[in-house]
This record gives sequence, structure tokens and C-alpha cells, in this order.
Amino acid sequence: MPDDLVLAAEFPSATMEDWRALVSKIVARSGAEFPADAPEQALASTTRDGIEISPLYVPDPNAELGLPGQAPYLRGRTAEGLRTGWDIVARQTSPDPKTANEQALEDLAGGATSLWLTLGEGGLPVADLPQVLDEVMLDVAGVHLDAGTEYQAAAQAFLDLAMERRHPFEVLTGTLGFDPIGLIARTGDAEHFSMPEQEAVSAQGLKTAYAYRNMRTVTVDALIYHEAGATDAQELGIALATGAEYLRSFTEVGGMPTGIAFSQIDFRLGVTVDQFATIAKLRAGRRCWSRVAELSRLDAPTAGMRQHAVTSWPMMTRKDPWTNMLRTTVATFAAAVAGADSITVLPFDAALGLPDTLARRVARNIPHLLIEESHVAAVVDPAGGSGYVEALSERLAQEAWKVFTEIEAAGGILAVLADGSLAERVAAAREQRLAAVAAGEETVLGVNAFPLEGEQLLERAPAPVRPAGDAFPRIRWSEALENATLEAPDGGR
Repeated sequence: MPDDLVLAAEFPSATMEDWRALVSKIVARSGAEFPADAPEQALASTTRDGIEISPLYVPDPNAELGLPGQAPYLRGRTAEGLRTGWDIVARQTSPDPKTANEQALEDLAGGATSLWLTLGEGGLPVADLPQVLDEVMLDVAGVHLDAGTEYQAAAQAFLDLAMERRHPFEVLTGTLGFDPIGLIARTGDAEHFSMPEQEAVSAQGLKTAYAYRNMRTVTVDALIYHEAGATDAQELGIALATGAEYLRSFTEVGGMPTGIAFSQIDFRLGVTVDQFATIAKLRAGRRCWSRVAELSRLDAPTAGMRQHAVTSWPMMTRKDPWTNMLRTTVATFAAAVAGADSITVLPFDAALGLPDTLARRVARNIPHLLIEESHVAAVVDPAGGSGYVEALSERLAQEAWKVFTEIEAAGGILAVLADGSLAERVAAAREQRLAAVAAGEETVLGVNAFPLEGEQLLERAPAPVRPAGDAFPRIRWSEALENATLEAPDGGR
């Protein structure tokens, strides 16, 4: 480009030393102490994973980012990105089959592209699956099953229904939701991944890979740990360890080829209002899973981590629930920018109980606003090249890999679940975060920042709760503060 066309051509080039000299003058006025050669240290902060966030970043010329659709998949799992959008997955939480069917049809007519069905204890009866999916076009809409201890029965019921409707196997999309390791974490029952269970999962994985080519058998549900207060690195590291355990089961117990084993695993991750941390987390997750594939001697498209992003339950509030629309919009934007394959937006009133029609409509419209009006899906890896995003992605990948290797060194995910060490590790992170919120060091809009005085909570029917153990409790950051506020006579803090 000619010099006369460069916008900054008439200005002298600024150096890092020039910037530091100016920063030193400003920081010195505050009385803060800082190293003479690094005044920016006074403005730095640290994440819950111990990653330092600097006030200024520049691109690293030596960084190896790769290309979209190529290992290490930092810039996206496919070369085309998400130009037409992502899979908009609407979650059905009503325990009534008739209502669930009506809501499913309404969601699909309103723009959702897939359904996430909660079945079994604490959800819809598996026997009612045909009624729930009545008039749902399974050759068009994807289905993600989440059936707890009844995951095998739910998968068989769904596949039988598809066969009864004479759908070609290859048109079915979604996940069968097998996650026996997740069940151990939720219930504390180690029998969920005994040898018969492993054989059943492996057999279904082979059948799905060859017959139902666009479906996946296993869901690594990292929401269990995210919703219990795990840090981003912990959530990713645990997800990697769980995925690695499923790979071993597929290949060693089921004799499955490595490439097919990778193709059968889907990852479900939480995304939050912390926009850049969310972008970095999903990018770092793909980078780490690509490293697992490399160590497994796999160089194929199936090595890319398929990610189902879900807006964070812990960040949702009961008080001033309208602010949840802001949180879920930012989280959805971040997940889309990071290249998530599927996104579920929780309705803004989810913390109050079963969501109403308006909340469900807003939840499924947020992705469409980002796709159709903001054109977020039109660019592949829009955050790529940002010095901050690239540095944070790399550091988070390193921390997540550290958690993963520590779990592996301790005997694997099953061992750390059995001895309680993983629960202790997540509990420590949870208590640290809760203490920060309680002390006001971390603000929650509408609760400990700008609360509505005398607010009357919205009323919603109670949502069904799936039985769970005590190791990984489902928490919300604002819950204790909300309870204290609600008990105050004047409704204030």
C-alpha cells in the first residue's frame, strides 16, 4: 500500500516504551506501586485460573494460529465457519408430554433447528417420547437426548420412532446423549461405567457411526462441573479427561477405529457473560482436543471438537430477571464468535421455574438477531488475530492441559471422581467465587449492583429437578444474596 494511503502515515510510529512512559505518569498519580520497566502491572488483573490479564496486547508474530478447518482447530472446526448460522437448540423442560410437544413445535416454527429433550427421572417419561415428538419432522429437526440413567432406553426409543416413520438413517441429526461418566459425577454411583456399560456404549457407538452417520453417541456434559463452580480451565480439563476415557473405551473395549471414536463424541460447555473468557475457552478447548487427537495419531476432520454451548446457569438471577437477557445475549455472541457448533440459550426466567412463552421466544430469537441482523455468522473466526484473544486462548489452553494431565496422572477421570479429589478441587474454586460475589468484589447486575427496591418476583411454575448427589451441587452466584435481599423487610440490600 502506498504511504500516502496509510491513515497514520503523517504521525510518528509509537513504541511500547512510549506507551509505558505515558502510563507511568498516570499510574504514579494514583499512588500505586509498579515496576519501573513495567508500569502496566499496576493495571493488570488475574483470572480465577491464575492467568494475568494485561491492559495492552499486541499480536504475536510467532504465533502459529493455523487455518479454519485445520489442526489445531483453534480458528474453527470447519473451513466454512458458520456462515449460515449455528444449530439453535431449544431445551424442553416441561414434565407434561402434551405441553412439551406444543412447545417443541412452537420452538421449531419460531426458528429453532434442534430440540434438547430432558427424559427419565426429573424429566419426561421415556415412554412418552413418541407423543413429545408428534408432528416433529425428524428428517429436518435435530434431536439431542438427555435421559440420565435411562439413556440407553431413550436412545432406543428415539431410533425405533425414526424407523417407524421410515426416515433414512443418514438424515437423523443430534446426539443420543450417552454419558455414564457424567452420571457418576451427578449421582456418585460408580456402577454407571462398569464393563457392561462400556460394552453397551461402544456397541451403540459403532452402530451410530455406520448407520446414523450424522448423529453422535456420547455427550461429554461439562455443564455438571461448570454449574458446580469450576473455573474455565477446570471445566475444559475435566471435559478432556472424560473424552479421553470414552476414547479408550471405544477403542480398547469396543475395538473401534480411532477416527470413528472421535466422531462419536460431542462436548457440552457453559458460556458466560465474560465475553473474552468465553471466546478463549471454546477456542482453547478445540486446541487441546486436537492435541489429544495428535497423541492418538489421528489426522482427520473428525479430530475437531464438536461443541454445544449453553448459556451459563450460574450467572442467571431470580431478581430483576430481565437483566438475564443481557447476559445470555453476550454469552451467545461470544459462543458464536468462538465457533460453537450448537448453542442453547436459557430463557431469562429459567431461575424462577418453568419459562413462559415470552421467555422461550426471546431465547430462540437472540441467535436469529445475531445471525440475521448482526451478521455474526458471516465471518470465520472474527476474533482471530486479536492479540488479547490469541494470548488468552493460548494461556487457557495451557492451564486446561495442566488440569487434564494432572487428572490423567492421578489415574484418570474415574479415579478422581471415586476418591473425591476432583469434587474438592471444584469446591475450592466455587467457594472462592461465592466469597467474591458476597464481598461485592464481583458484581451481579440487579442483585448487588443497582437492585430494584421493593421488587416483586415473577411467578413461575416450579421446574422439575433431576436427583443428584452432593459432590457437584448446581449453584447460582447470586443465590445467597437474593435470599438475603428477599428476607429484608423493605426489599433492599
